[in-house]
Amino acid sequence: MATPTGSGGFIGDVLWFSTRQTTPPTLIGLDPATGRAVDQIPLPAGQGAWVSAASGTDVYVGTYTPAKLYRVDTVSGAVDEILTAGDSGAVIYALAVAPDGVVYAGTYESSGGRIFAYDPATGAVTDLGVTVPGQDYVRALVADERHVYAGIGAAASLVRIDRATLEFTDVTPPDLAGATFVSSLALHDGVLLGGVSPRGQLLALDTADPSRYELVQAPAETFVVAVAGGEAGRAYFAARPSGTLYGYDLWSGTAEVLAVPAPEKAANGLTFHDGRVWGLVDGLAYSYDPADGSVTGLPLDAAGVSPNPERPMALAADAEHVYVSGSGGVQIHDIARGTSSRVFVPGEAKSLWPTGDTVYLSVYTRALIYELPRVSGPVRSLADIGHEQTRPRDSFFDEPTGRLYVATEPDYGRYGGALAVYDTGAGELDVYRDIVKAQTISAVTADGDTVYIGSDIKSGLGTPPVATRAEVAAVDAGTGTVRWSVDAPAGATVIGDLQLIGGELVGITSTGLLFGLDQASGDLRWEHGLGANASVLTPSATGVYTTDGKSIFRLTWPEPGVPVVSTVYTGLAGEWAGPPTVAATPDGTALFAVQGRTLVRLDVPGELFAAVSASAASSWVGDPDRSRVWQAFVTVSVLDGHGSPLAGARVSTAWRSDSGRPPGAATTCVTGGDGSCVLRGTVADTAAVTVDVTGVAHPSLPRGEVEVSESVTVAAPERTFR
Repeated sequence: MATPTGSGGFIGDVLWFSTRQTTPPTLIGLDPATGRAVDQIPLPAGQGAWVSAASGTDVYVGTYTPAKLYRVDTVSGAVDEILTAGDSGAVIYALAVAPDGVVYAGTYESSGGRIFAYDPATGAVTDLGVTVPGQDYVRALVADERHVYAGIGAAASLVRIDRATLEFTDVTPPDLAGATFVSSLALHDGVLLGGVSPRGQLLALDTADPSRYELVQAPAETFVVAVAGGEAGRAYFAARPSGTLYGYDLWSGTAEVLAVPAPEKAANGLTFHDGRVWGLVDGLAYSYDPADGSVTGLPLDAAGVSPNPERPMALAADAEHVYVSGSGGVQIHDIARGTSSRVFVPGEAKSLWPTGDTVYLSVYTRALIYELPRVSGPVRSLADIGHEQTRPRDSFFDEPTGRLYVATEPDYGRYGGALAVYDTGAGELDVYRDIVKAQTISAVTADGDTVYIGSDIKSGLGTPPVATRAEVAAVDAGTGTVRWSVDAPAGATVIGDLQLIGGELVGITSTGLLFGLDQASGDLRWEHGLGANASVLTPSATGVYTTDGKSIFRLTWPEPGVPVVSTVYTGLAGEWAGPPTVAATPDGTALFAVQGRTLVRLDVPGELFAAVSASAASSWVGDPDRSRVWQAFVTVSVLDGHGSPLAGARVSTAWRSDSGRPPGAATTCVTGGDGSCVLRGTVADTAAVTVDVTGVAHPSLPRGEVEVSESVTVAAPERTFR
């Protein structure tokens, strides 16, 4: 748990700010003098609040899902709802209060970003309409006596609105062509200051003559995330990925590195108060003193801010730990001890893959690959996928080759997702973009040198889809060449996951349609409606599990083809920021899911197959009284989940002898119609051998095989003396 922050500002000497990713969203008052939270006021609705803006003793707060504007009286704690700008998925991203107290709210909405005006003097709410047709984001707002300025995305533009006539004027500098966002705005000394993404540039524009402007490059930065005016002729801005705070003298053309108050963290708000620059990052408020360059941090947990559970973004487990990612960190839960700890991550880990002593993290917002040594941390950067990719959608680690495959979505306003192939041994990265034309790569798995990918017809946020149907493709891991490609079954638009199970490529769409494809050709073998909008498949030794966030389903394959689907748990009501997921320990003995926003452990219901049993016999080779050589016979029987003999199962074993010399023996056998098979070994000068049954492979089993732990000891036959 943590406290992801929104933006904020001062009323008197108290810093008021909102919280993101937590329910209920909360307005927090922090007294820097004492380092304590003086108030925490919950809001009635919303999954978080990106922005807040102070006006007198009131603070206006904009939420998302639903997008509502609230007014909070910081004196009495009263909360009033002002307007609703949209329902699920809608966001109030920007707020500005004009000098006369009129409040402007900018939204994200798939039907186009809008601006709403609220006049507290009259109570009137005015919908100013879609700001730029075809653009979904009003990402930043600032207002003076005459105008409102709006930063737009996902194709960056700048709009000036006459507050009296409501006339819209495009004042976008031509040099912003190709950028995605004007993502933060401030007014200072007649200059409009804005952050330009993904270029890491600060825009300075003369409000009296918008044709006069300059772009200031912050070195090695991608996002200017917050801007504030400071002393006369001086401004400040914060940038990512470094987390650096910069100073800028108006019209100087250069930025000055001042400090790195929170390395790699995004400043969600900057404000200048009492001669200091104040910044808000997840879990921390900080101040920078221009007089001496000192930085003071105020950790929010130490200030008494109550952390609320976030909506999880990804979930994974190994034999010892469960990993849950959120905004700016991964919570690591120790299964045996019942304890947990948090490790900082510079972004949001959208996909987690534990393997051995490492967890691989695929991280938004810059499509980065990190590794996390289990529990200890810190994370270590491995690769930057680049290629205009920002949002990982899936990952798969192939143990035999040591390759990590990451499926990604492109940046806002961009088309063409990518498949990233990272060789963990060599530390080398290959990126294949636009394998599926103008679509996101949303699912990935692999076998040897063949990678299987699924797509989502949507590309970067803010772009209309070009395709009408998702695809599944087999790709050469070394070259990115497509070996085969087929349309998704039933006209599906999103492939949620792919897994190789029992020699088939099994997939699931975002609407819960299960399907099986021929691994070699992509030919459709079967399809089956799950009846729920699940989209992630989790193989384990006791079945393949999936969830829609409400219920958990188990898939088993008693025979090739359509799986048997059983509902094993209900009533989860999981609140997810990412796709609902159920995690399982590798042996399948425990499941982990999210109930509300709480991680829960669930007992595995039932067994995948009833039993594996083994019996032994032996006989001498040659004269029983003279021979030093004998034969060992082990009969292995396998039953399926219904208790019936499982024919055609390949049994794997290992032989051990008390003399230390391994016998000459077969190590595998295949069961016949009675579900049994016999292993024979020739033994010399040894009193006994032990046979360990280690695995059973069959198309009906998850990933085609399961581990087994069954042993039988075969003793040498007795001698007969006459």
